[in-house]
Amino acid sequence: MISFDQIQDFVRREGFVAAGISKPIVADIYTNRLGEWLESGYHADMSWMERSPGIRSDLQAHFPWARSVLVVADSYYSETHFSEKSLCFSKYAFGVDYHKIVTEKLQNILNSLIKVDRNMMGKIYVDTGPILEKAFAEQAGLGWIGKNSNFIVNNVGSFCFLGILILNIALESSPVVKNRCGNCTKCLDACPTGAIIKPGAVDSRKCISYLTIEKKGAFSDREAKLLNNWLYGCDICQEVCPWNKKWSSKTREIRYLDRISRLDRSRDEWLKLTAEEFDCLFNNSSLKRLKYERFRRNLMALNPKVFFR
Repeated sequence: MISFDQIQDFVRREGFVAAGISKPIVADIYTNRLGEWLESGYHADMSWMERSPGIRSDLQAHFPWARSVLVVADSYYSETHFSEKSLCFSKYAFGVDYHKIVTEKLQNILNSLIKVDRNMMGKIYVDTGPILEKAFAEQAGLGWIGKNSNFIVNNVGSFCFLGILILNIALESSPVVKNRCGNCTKCLDACPTGAIIKPGAVDSRKCISYLTIEKKGAFSDREAKLLNNWLYGCDICQEVCPWNKKWSSKTREIRYLDRISRLDRSRDEWLKLTAEEFDCLFNNSSLKRLKYERFRRNLMALNPKVFFR
């Protein structure tokens, strides 16, 4: 029988900063919270969030063989500071697409487990399906969900990607970590658009990350004025978090830092970027899913002379 200690050895080999085990079912508090968020319309036009409620709450509804869930965290933090001329990018856009990196590492772990037990089965999710990753991460004792709705990994911070490996072996769940946000409201106070409606609830319609990454179509004048010099994503609510200030350290996964120097450009320099250059620069990057058209849309919104013509 494979133990969690054995799994931890494989986890450390892949460089993950945290790991834990959860049951394949999430507590009602998480599904209820999601339901309230959807009913409030905070998901904007992300209609896919409304689908597959069964698997979100109970993985066994879709994977009858599921007995445990391994949750891992991979740090992508860097202390990079761009020049004053530069536009802002979320730190997670600095390197190779995290979906590929975390999936590759989890596949290596699964392959190692199969070598130990040929009957081992697993299914990997890295922000690629209707899985409540943060709920499973909290249940697996990796940390807690912060008031900005980001997951704060204990002793590491929130600049982390989460990965899920569903397993067909029953393992004891890891002890849960206490929520340590306390009375702090720094993330709520710092959000320039007021998108954090209340602790744990973000209105996507006001969120810079949603607007610059997920929103389809043109911006309204109101939306364009919310971007605050952010070209892709937004890290403000994470940058002010006291736990990030205390715990964050540079990632050891150099692939997450692959494009830093090439992103330090002015608005005018970005406006000269062609579609072909965009594809080349952001090949194997999570930013490539934005596509050139929406990248240009974001740029235009950050250039009032162009957008408000």
